[in-house]
Amino acid sequence: MRKEVKHFGMSAKAILMVMVVFGTLFTSCYTKDDIPVVQVPEEVPNKYIIEGTIVANTNGVLETLKGVTVTSDKNGVVSSGDANFIVTVGSPDTYTLSLSKTGYDPISYKVVVPSAGDKITGQLISVNVQLTMYRENTSNPGTGEVGVDGGNVVNGNGTLTIPAGALTANTTITMSVNDDVKQAVEVTGSQEVAAQFLLGEFGPGGTKFLAPVDWSVAYDALSDFYLANTQLQYRANNNAGDWTVMTDGIVYDNDNDNDKYNVSLTHFSQYRMVYLASGMTLDAVTETLPAIATILNTNPSPASISEIPYKKYEGAELTLGDGWNNITNASDQQQIEELVKNAVMAKVNVSEFKASIGEPVAANYVLRDPITLPYDYHLLSKGEQSMDYYVFTFKVYKKADNAAVELKVNVKVAGKVSIFVEMDYCGAHHTHGSCGHVYHGGAGGGMVIGD
Repeated sequence: MRKEVKHFGMSAKAILMVMVVFGTLFTSCYTKDDIPVVQVPEEVPNKYIIEGTIVANTNGVLETLKGVTVTSDKNGVVSSGDANFIVTVGSPDTYTLSLSKTGYDPISYKVVVPSAGDKITGQLISVNVQLTMYRENTSNPGTGEVGVDGGNVVNGNGTLTIPAGALTANTTITMSVNDDVKQAVEVTGSQEVAAQFLLGEFGPGGTKFLAPVDWSVAYDALSDFYLANTQLQYRANNNAGDWTVMTDGIVYDNDNDNDKYNVSLTHFSQYRMVYLASGMTLDAVTETLPAIATILNTNPSPASISEIPYKKYEGAELTLGDGWNNITNASDQQQIEELVKNAVMAKVNVSEFKASIGEPVAANYVLRDPITLPYDYHLLSKGEQSMDYYVFTFKVYKKADNAAVELKVNVKVAGKVSIFVEMDYCGAHHTHGSCGHVYHGGAGGGMVIGD
């Protein structure tokens, strides 16, 4: 018997219509607050940054350099210390980054930050740069390709002459010359009275020559005079370590108006030419300081005295003596005076000279072990200070006729302080007899711990 399926006369189209109606009725049961809201996607803008590393170029050798101030033309100062920096910029553009650091030439770089495209959003666009600085006055070091047949490298007022056979292969030679005046300190052995007047740096560092090469350089800071009693010093590691004195000296040559200082080099290091005093005398005088205020204990309990106030002289003064009236060129006198002052400061270990040491100033002497002061006793103290008087002699020569001129410099330097302390009884029934010397120490001219 065949079983039949019936659709109750409802066509497929009718069934679909019913489903649509029920569907509509069903959805109409939601309230307005229950209707889901589809959020419009938020557009995240691109982020643009410049990441940089700062390096120093020393004769072709690159080393990271800290302590540099980086300034953007659109962001202001963006870094002031670390060798690496990151600056966030507002949009694609060309940015100028300026670098500055004491002892290095200021320099600027243009950095282009590209666009990622109008339809690209939410991206980090990073530009990585390496920015290079050069030591002062060496932004464009002399460079030359020198082969086995020899050659010259010239940079400003300096010439390096490499003879044939000094090199075994073609080599790119670099040379920079700096004529800043500085104290010639950090010398192996005893410190001399000397000021640096020329500095030469060469590359590749450590290069050794099979035959000596000649370095010839002018000192344009002086027009009518040249320096006598000069010395060549070197150190193997650029910007580090002590300087070693070369046994071979510096030869000045003004024939045919050459006006050059000449030396021979057998290897590349950092070299400096220094100007030295030709003579020095020292007379140390002990001077009595003003009386130290009495310290009195009026408290029945013993007092612990850890500091003693006193007065001392401070600093150093320099006056120009004989010979300076022979230098009539004001520019030359100013330059030679700067050299002389730096040379003397290197020897007497002061940072500056005053017009006069002047009156003594208040100070405190800190005791290593406190003094116990009983009731009705007081401390009576006095002080002495050494005063060092120097006379330095420097020599310069006239370029016109090689005539020597001696220049005298007088220097007075406040030295170490000694404190003497006595403890005395000062009660009403005592005649103030001395109870004896209890302390004697050196104050070193300032607030220090006594010995």
